[in-house]
Amino acid sequence: MKFRYILTTLLSSYFFSCASPNKTEELSTPQASNEWELQIVDSIQVDYLGTVDGADFKNNVGVIFNFKENKLIKFDDSGKILNEQSYPKEGPGKVQYPTQIKILQEGDILAASFMGWLYEINSDLSFKKEIKLEFPTEAKDGGGLLKNLDVWNGKIISYYPGRDGANPYDPHFFRDHFLLEKIDAESETSEPIIRIPKSSRYSTDKYYERPFLNFVILENHLYLALDNEPLVHVYDLSQNNEYLHTYNFEPTKFLDNGEHSKPYEYISFSKMRDANIQQFFPTKQGIFVLYTEGISEEIYQQYELKEPKNFPLHKDHQRQIIKIINADSTLSNEINLSYRIGRILNIESLDKPFYALRDDDYIGEEQDYLTFYKLRLVQK
Repeated sequence: MKFRYILTTLLSSYFFSCASPNKTEELSTPQASNEWELQIVDSIQVDYLGTVDGADFKNNVGVIFNFKENKLIKFDDSGKILNEQSYPKEGPGKVQYPTQIKILQEGDILAASFMGWLYEINSDLSFKKEIKLEFPTEAKDGGGLLKNLDVWNGKIISYYPGRDGANPYDPHFFRDHFLLEKIDAESETSEPIIRIPKSSRYSTDKYYERPFLNFVILENHLYLALDNEPLVHVYDLSQNNEYLHTYNFEPTKFLDNGEHSKPYEYISFSKMRDANIQQFFPTKQGIFVLYTEGISEEIYQQYELKEPKNFPLHKDHQRQIIKIINADSTLSNEINLSYRIGRILNIESLDKPFYALRDDDYIGEEQDYLTFYKLRLVQK
């Protein structure tokens, strides 16, 4: 599989409506229609054979990461490779598994491994520096390819758990601790920010499946989601990180194994599969959400989907769906997304094209290059 969760690669395991009446303030004017469709308008080929285990795309330039070679590849919107760089895993200039990639406005790159290590990379992909904070991260998986690295007002915002020895695998970590760090790269110091809001079930003393965290920053607003709740929480970074409201995108089907009777219990990927937010992209026109619906316990048992060898069959038993939270807070139709379209590199605007990796393994075609679909969302 050319684009997958790094957590699955390494571990072979599992991996509201509480809306405020003022919840449209950070989005632009209402959209003309709630009905959307996704169109493939073109494709590009990148002359590189390997897996894509991390990616970003900004200002007509993409950067992808290959896990096996510990390499970054930079290309333009015609598919031309601009730079390639492999990194040592030990010694001077080491960069270990930078699955999180953030292309900055000026072209330099921020990167973070699934283990939490932070790096600055020059625009030509040469190593600049490792950012070493005052305390080590306690993350051992980081949520794979979920977005949890961004910038705001000259500071790096990162999911980097471990302050005061906090254990991100504690069943009440999300309730009891700040979730993110605001980092000064020059001084290599940070301060904790962002608490989970009361609209999330993880703010309670009950036990649930451990979630993975996603967040994206748009101007002064930080959008945060836990992957197994159909919610997007919004904070204002310019107002002392004030929590504003929560969107519920109200999926028709979003399976969930519910409250647990004890801590450290894992049911998803064991007895069934929870629905999951795979990716989400806030834009001025609305919030794009891509999720899978989950697989019931009956189907999971019938097709022996617990077995790692059968993980590829999961795609046969659950849909992946796109839904748009429109600028006026209304919700779009549910768009069924074929699995031949793999991970999306980035979406900067809902009215502009964007790129996603073609899943050649799913299609059953092995090529000597990578193909990226050029996609566009169109309102009906």
